[in-house]
Amino acid sequence: MKISDAIATLQAIQHRFGDIEITGGTLTDDAPLRTITVTDTAGVQVWPMGPNSIRSSHPVDGVFLD
Repeated sequence: MKISDAIATLQAIQHRFGDIEITGGTLTDDAPLRTITVTDTAGVQVWPMGPNSIRSSHPVDGVFLD
């Protein structure tokens, strides 16, 4: 992922969810950043919405980088 894409995605997340924590992820030399998601306290992805568009009743936990 390019820096400009990562910045734009993080700014969109900040606009929608506020200044939340980066709570996890994995970055290595052989597996660069591919996705940025927002998860709730149960570990369920809440942004971007998956194909099932399931709404979570748990509070937003943070940003996950993968």
